[in-house]
Amino acid sequence: MLIEAFTEAKVSSAPDTNEDRFVILPGRAYAVIDGVTDRLGTRYNGMLSGQYAASIVKEAIECALTGPNRPADMKALIAVLTQAIADAYREHDVLDAARTDCNYRFSSTLAVALMGEATIEIALVGDSGIRINGSRILQVDKDLDLITSTLRQKAWPVIGARTSDPEIQEKTSRRVTWFGTRQPHESLADILEPQDLAWIEERAVAACVQALPHVPQSDIEALVRGGIVNAQGAYQNDASTILGYSALDGFEIPSSLVHFERIPRADVETIELFSDGYFRPGADFGVASWEEAFRDVEREDPSKVILYPSPKGSTAKHWTDDRTYLGVKL
Repeated sequence: MLIEAFTEAKVSSAPDTNEDRFVILPGRAYAVIDGVTDRLGTRYNGMLSGQYAASIVKEAIECALTGPNRPADMKALIAVLTQAIADAYREHDVLDAARTDCNYRFSSTLAVALMGEATIEIALVGDSGIRINGSRILQVDKDLDLITSTLRQKAWPVIGARTSDPEIQEKTSRRVTWFGTRQPHESLADILEPQDLAWIEERAVAACVQALPHVPQSDIEALVRGGIVNAQGAYQNDASTILGYSALDGFEIPSSLVHFERIPRADVETIELFSDGYFRPGADFGVASWEEAFRDVEREDPSKVILYPSPKGSTAKHWTDDRTYLGVKL
């Protein structure tokens, strides 16, 4: 068996800010966890909520799978992880706040593989992914991300016409994506005019309606106008809407939003787990190949507004996101 792993914070000079985690229990389980970026700035045990969520999930997986009462299957493991986050809410006396406001939640994604004698059981909660045998990629893409990415795409050239400073352009485009086009204009007054935001909103909604004809226009408008902070949380773990997506957040996760799969162990030579900080998989197995792909992406589209649309991009000071790779060659 060969195991390779790598993780780096989006601010590489500040590794303590990394919101990704990975789990290696050789022959038993492997996981990559991506904490959802904090929206309020509140710290718990010295960590922002996304980092705290990832730490809770990592510890809970390790305890559950090495203790005497191992969960019977993947659904039971997810229930254990959900309970661990719920317990953390109670510890910090924020359970009621988290129940009523998604911005108070400790949330993370999860890509996990449980190794059995005859099968490998896989689950994907959120958008972290797994590649099997170097070719088959399992990853849950969500239309919601396309909407917020399109919003940033439409904002990017408008902001670029107002400033030549790439740091300001990135910061302002993130703010548009984060708080939407209907945020108080005062927060953007030094760069954008009210008519700029109206133009961005109109173009973003039109582009998303064309690209996503199956999504109600009212949902598209809500996300464009409210942004990630004010609108995205309403879709988390909500299976009643086409934009619903899964996350580990201490509350019930509809099974329909989680990808479950069992694969015959004899058919698997390699398993590679990764967080969404990688916009392109490596050509081959291993950290070196995935990091080469990462460097190619950063060279081709560092701002993530052309080839690899994203709600945020890279600058000279930070990468687009934390990234984590965990490869297992059986």
